Amino acid sequence: MSRADKIHVRVAHSNPLVSAGLVAAFASQEGFRLIVECDADTATEASETVAVTDSEAAFRLMTSAQKGPYRVLILTDDESELTIRRAVELGVRGYLPLSTGVESVLRAVRCIHGGGTALAPFVITKMSVNLSSRGLSSREVEVLRMLMEGLTDKAIARRLHRSLWTAKSHVKAILLKLQVSSRVEAITVARRRGLVHEDEVLPQRERATSRDFTWTPEDATV
Repeated sequence: MSRADKIHVRVAHSNPLVSAGLVAAFASQEGFRLIVECDADTATEASETVAVTDSEAAFRLMTSAQKGPYRVLILTDDESELTIRRAVELGVRGYLPLSTGVESVLRAVRCIHGGGTALAPFVITKMSVNLSSRGLSSREVEVLRMLMEGLTDKAIARRLHRSLWTAKSHVKAILLKLQVSSRVEAITVARRRGLVHEDEVLPQRERATSRDFTWTPEDATV
């Protein structure tokens, strides 16, 4: 098989063990050519190259490629609706769990190179849920993050530098869109669907003051 006939693959996974395993797997196959950063023609072949990577690196590739987008396959343990939605919006062609076997990854790359897609069942499910429900605005996601920190309506209003009425309105909108009746249910749904990344919540919780958690009877009503 000539060099031109081979499927060009770029491995750019942040996990060194996963990356090493993928490089070894593709290097052992006759039909693949590994592309590395130092290749002079990498930039011009971007649209013809299948990049196998994690979600963060994939997003960087999809937004920085100068000669058309890469055909990207994401291997990750991130099953959050937030990440999946962004991946789909950017045009990622494949999204599989890290537990996917080598043979399945090779088949996925061949499929993507041929113009197809390779999506895990949970990705299709999450996409279906997302399409059938009303999406949260960026402000509502921000408020949902604060609810996950345990902040009251007054604390949310202070954080947003808005009125208490505005904070309550955001909370009401979140409950309505998530089709739940309480903050606890909203947080449960948010975690199950991955609407807010946990690593975005913890730093804010650490910065919160005791005043943020002061509860009053007025906070009991939404």
